Order: sequence, then C-alpha cells, then structure tokens
Amino acid sequence: MVVMRSMEPGKGRDGKVKYGTSRKIRGTFTVLWDVSPEAGADIVLSSASKSGRYIATCAPAEGRWYQFFAKGICARMGDIVKQDRAYTIQVLHKLLEMFEQEYNDLEDAMPLESICACMFLLLTTLGGMRGFEAVWTDLAALIYGVEYCENLDDYTAVAWPIVGRFKAHGGIAGCYMIPIAGLTNSGITFFVWTQRFIRALALHGIHDGWAFRRPDGSRAKAADYRENLFTKLETIQATTTLIDPDCKVWEEFGVQRSGCRFLTTHATIMGVPIHWIELQARWQTDRANGERTVQRTMIHTYSEIRNMKD
Repeated sequence: MVVMRSMEPGKGRDGKVKYGTSRKIRGTFTVLWDVSPEAGADIVLSSASKSGRYIATCAPAEGRWYQFFAKGICARMGDIVKQDRAYTIQVLHKLLEMFEQEYNDLEDAMPLESICACMFLLLTTLGGMRGFEAVWTDLAALIYGVEYCENLDDYTAVAWPIVGRFKAHGGIAGCYMIPIAGLTNSGITFFVWTQRFIRALALHGIHDGWAFRRPDGSRAKAADYRENLFTKLETIQATTTLIDPDCKVWEEFGVQRSGCRFLTTHATIMGVPIHWIELQARWQTDRANGERTVQRTMIHTYSEIRNMKD
C-alpha cells in the first residue's frame, strides 16, 4: 500500500507524491491493528515517566522489517521538503495597506470573505500559526476576551483562542490562548482589525462557533483565503520591487507556512530571544509533548495570558 501510494501523482520527484505523504499509510494500518482482536495480546508496561506507560506491540507496521523497509523507500524516493516562502515585513505592510484601503472605501460593506482573509493573514504572521491551526478559532471565546479588554481600556494584546481535540490530550477538546500584540512596533493594528472582524461577523448574525467559517457554517480551510491573498501578492509583484519578477507567487508562497515562517524569520532579525520565539511560534511542540501551555478552565486561562501580555 505504501509503494502504491508512492506512485500516485503529486508534487515530488517525477511528479509523484513525496515520501512524507506516502508513509502516512502506515498510520492507518497501525490503527487497524490497535482495534483488531490480535491487538488484545499487546503488553502494557507502566512507568513513572510523564508518558505514563509503554506498549509492547506485535503490529507489523511497528515491526523491525517495516523499519528497514521505510529506510529503503526513503532512500529511493528522497525526502525533499520545500518550505513555503516567508513574507517580508515590507510585503506584509503592503498587503495590509491594500486591505486597509478596501476597508476605508467600503467600511462595514467590505465583503466578509476579504475581512476574514486579512484576519487570517494577521493571525498566521503575528501569531506564528500554520494555516490549518488558525482556522480553529473559537468566536465566543474571542469575543469574551476582546470585550474584557475593552472594558478595561486595555488594548495591548489579544488573547486568541485556538480550540480542538488534541492528540496529546487523548482526543479531549482543549483550548490554547495565544497572546498577540494589539499594536506592533512596526505599526500593525491587530486589535483594531480584531474588532472589525468581530463586528463584521456580528453583522452577518454570527456570534459563536467557528470564527473562520464557510457559508454553510462549517469550519473554513486555509485554502479558502488563498485566492484573495495571492491575487494581492501578484499585484505587489507587478507594481513594486518587493517581490522579484522571477518568483512564482502561487507556487512559492503558501497559506500554511508563509506566515509562520515570517514570524520566526523577522523575530530572529529583530533579536528576539529564542525561547520567546519558541513560546510564540512553536506552541504545538508543547502540545505534541503532552505539556499543557495553559490551564483548561477559562478563568485560569485568561489569568495566565494577562500575566504574559508585557
């Protein structure tokens, strides 16, 4: 099955899928083994470590033969990773100028799709999130946090709520609060755009559920904002020197990682301490390790975020 998957069309070598894509079939067979009668013979070894236990399994997908097979197919296919091109601070400001001009011309009549695209851009670039993580925003929690700040006249930061069922939490729904500066040193008005975002959703009768959503109410995908953003990037390329003429915008930039790579790159240039960058841009590392970065309860969550604002 892995070999068959490796022969399907894709963006890897010779127009086939990459190794990282084909190997995911293994996960399917591991799960099938876990739910099969044969898995009842697995041995569980308890320990005092953070993980709590180890499992000795006879699953073929975890076996020694498969390990050698995986090394061989990886060597044959190559494991080429092509990262999305990062935005520069100049390109980001130019994109925001275009969104700002659109809002000044239309105000509340600005299409919801365009406001969502701008918010998605800001969230991935300033919050250090990948595209698929940004769309997990819970609107009710966002409104709660923004209203709290407004009541205190505190516009220094927005505690952005990302919710979902995380693997490290055993599939239990959790919530992460990501602090993002309300006004950056370069003049990006994140708090103002957040207020516009909430108001635009309210005008369409949307007050809870997913903040980024499709017309049918289902959660949006990062690709939904690709056309809006990349069309603007093409305009920037055609009218300025901020993007080199040889750049293939639709191929080199991406909605998944261009924003995240911007934050990491620009923060490094500005001399931000590494552990701060890790805290902001690599919060999923804690999630993967089973380490909660915040408490589950809403009161405790917001208390911790407020202490982190400075």
